[in-house]
Amino acid sequence: MNQKRTRVPLPHPPPYRQSRASFWLTLLVGVLITFAIGAPIYLIIDSLISGSITTTNRGPRTTFLRDLQPRRYWFEVVWQSLIPLMLVSVALFGLRIYRKVRK
Repeated sequence: MNQKRTRVPLPHPPPYRQSRASFWLTLLVGVLITFAIGAPIYLIIDSLISGSITTTNRGPRTTFLRDLQPRRYWFEVVWQSLIPLMLVSVALFGLRIYRKVRK
């Protein structure tokens, strides 16, 4: 006899469905990363408009003025811009993994 006619079809597992907890946790992480990217960008834009930037180190904070210390001012702007750039790359990498897992 033909094997296709006699074989009993096996039950397949249902397709993956994201749970509510997983959905809300993913949404929370996305909102937190968005805030962690937006806050430093806001501070950098504010310091570009005002012309003064304050260091973000743990010790005594120093304020640099664009007119009086242009090199240190622009160095600090670039230095503080690296954190949002790193977070954007982490967010894009996480989004890529999330989409790949959902397929």
